[in-house]
Amino acid sequence: MRYIPLLETSPGDEKWLLKANKLLEKLKKAKTIEERKKIIDANDKVWGELKEWLLSLSHQKCWFSEAKDCFNHWDVEHFRPKKSAKDVDGTEHEGYWWLAFDWKNFRICGDVGNKKKGTYFPLRAGCLRVPPLGDYRLEDPILLDPADPDDPNLISFDFEGKAIPAPEIIDVWEKERVEYSVERYNLNNYPLLVDQRKLVWNECWNLVQQFLAELGEYNNTRSPIAKQQYKERIRSIRSMMRPEKEFSSVARACVMSSGDPRTSGLLRSE
Repeated sequence: MRYIPLLETSPGDEKWLLKANKLLEKLKKAKTIEERKKIIDANDKVWGELKEWLLSLSHQKCWFSEAKDCFNHWDVEHFRPKKSAKDVDGTEHEGYWWLAFDWKNFRICGDVGNKKKGTYFPLRAGCLRVPPLGDYRLEDPILLDPADPDDPNLISFDFEGKAIPAPEIIDVWEKERVEYSVERYNLNNYPLLVDQRKLVWNECWNLVQQFLAELGEYNNTRSPIAKQQYKERIRSIRSMMRPEKEFSSVARACVMSSGDPRTSGLLRSE
């Protein structure tokens, strides 16, 4: 998972924004929950019209898994569910219908993860859900959000390709959020996804070891060839960590896991 700068931009499609606002007004005038659900269902293609713009923000990757194709096709997912919202135990609440056509609530998710997430959107114990049209910033959700600049830093990976809490996390609540999100977004139980992460980790790990060996050779001999070789490894490692690369956060976690201070510079200009 990498941070997606969703809220730092906007769709820029005035016709779409006007359409979304009209639908919101229609939802506000609806008399019953069922009437609102019918309006949402009748206009379920509206959020899909922003799919290409949303994908452009993530370099054509799923926002949750960083996969381009192994997590199946992409859905425009509602972070806060539109028609119903479930707690961890399955208790169901009215959905965030007023955010059904709000682009700030849209995320791109491979359907493998989207199906597993479903309408689950639990909050921290004791945190009240906001009423319709309320300020959802008052809520403390369990699920990690790739559009939150802090959340992606909470999740890391290991050499087996598994998503794990970042090693530096000491807060019990933040660790709980990662563990629940990994399960609910299906990030560790889809073998093809885990295998692809493992391949990236192994490739990056081998490059890191080659870099360290070649750097050591250069420090000992001052050979221009050794210098050229370790610089080539640096370029390869940094390329794997660039945001447009698939599973770039796995490569970054791999570099960080080496524990060697000589690799710290690789993280500064990824």
